[in-house]
Amino acid sequence: MGESTLYDVAIIGAGPAGCSAAYSAASTGLLVTFIEEHPRVGEPVHCGECFSDVAVKRMGLTLPEEVIAARVKGIRVLFPDKNDIIWREPGYVLDKNLFEQYLAVRAQGAGAMLKTGTRVMGMKRENGIWTLTTNKPDDPAIRARAVIDASGYEALSTRLTQLNTKKFDMVSGAQYLMADVPNDGFIDFYLWPRLAPHGYLWVIPKREGAANVGLVTNDSKNAQKFLKQFVLELGLEKNKILRPFGGMIPSSGPMPRIFGDGLLLAGDAAGFTSPMFEGGTQLALKSGQLAAQTLARAKSGVPKPEAADIEVAVEEGKTTYRAGFAPTPSGDPFSAHALSEYEVACRAEFPPYEKLVAGKHKFYSFSDAEFSTIGKMLPHELADINPVKKIAIAINALIHFGPRALTVRDALDTFSYSVGEKYGW
Repeated sequence: MGESTLYDVAIIGAGPAGCSAAYSAASTGLLVTFIEEHPRVGEPVHCGECFSDVAVKRMGLTLPEEVIAARVKGIRVLFPDKNDIIWREPGYVLDKNLFEQYLAVRAQGAGAMLKTGTRVMGMKRENGIWTLTTNKPDDPAIRARAVIDASGYEALSTRLTQLNTKKFDMVSGAQYLMADVPNDGFIDFYLWPRLAPHGYLWVIPKREGAANVGLVTNDSKNAQKFLKQFVLELGLEKNKILRPFGGMIPSSGPMPRIFGDGLLLAGDAAGFTSPMFEGGTQLALKSGQLAAQTLARAKSGVPKPEAADIEVAVEEGKTTYRAGFAPTPSGDPFSAHALSEYEVACRAEFPPYEKLVAGKHKFYSFSDAEFSTIGKMLPHELADINPVKKIAIAINALIHFGPRALTVRDALDTFSYSVGEKYGW
């Protein structure tokens, strides 16, 4: 398509959020391009690659066998005293690069146009049209009526449009893909504060006996030192490291604003990562879908029936947007007023971030010894928790923690959001 092409939507980033948005938008008949800065979609890989079966079903995906690196029975949580608890919830460990390539092909099959090796360098909106300049000066600028920014925590649109002045709190993820790591079909999460302050460690099985061995922590300076010590304590120091990888992860919840005139933020760009264990794939896929559905409805001029008032802080003070209602008098179908429906949809669909981020800080306030005490309060199979056992846990928390029993309660409530049904993985 040449210089005269005017897309309905240009999507920056071809990760899970961008590919999901591209597929959903193209499926509604919108003219879509999605733009990836790297030569190949899905590379390099940054995350632990876990994906629950709940997420697969929720997003209506059919995973090709080649993207599945391992099938898992659920998650085991190990405490500093080596006691463990189990949550049985089937899912997958992906080859994330192949998974994202599958998502990109799916989007292209729906009609979206993919541009790889293309970095968006600048963006400007005039008269309801975005013009995106790229690192390819010989190519025509990309023109679109709306933009979905799914380019990650360093989202270009946030920097260039001043949509948000707030910065994310960040945690550092570091891991090795290692050979010959025994597993019994569970993903292992370790709550060992001495090796992962304000975070956790993991062993995630993959194909042919390999595993992702890693951690996330707010002590980014010492992340590599902690990881090497973890490998040593697991007795894996002689195992071959097939690939080191990692990256930074937003951990403070969504940005204050995730929509503007002709602009929506999705995935990590919006701050959608799991409040407890920072998983982001399911949230990315769903937010991309919701963003695309919002644009399709805005173009059609048909509001969502359950539209509601929301208040959004802006530079000048506060502005009230009536979500999903008609565009502003300018006639712009993608005005902030029209796109504010996206904020409402995300708030309705996703966990209560403000509450859970506060609960996460309480959860990670415990020492190694305190985590071991909490682990002993819980049944080995978390699915066995019933009202009677909840009362017993509350009594034990009061006995062992006194006034901090309420902190234990809030921390465990946040921990419960790590399951797939609640967008944990």
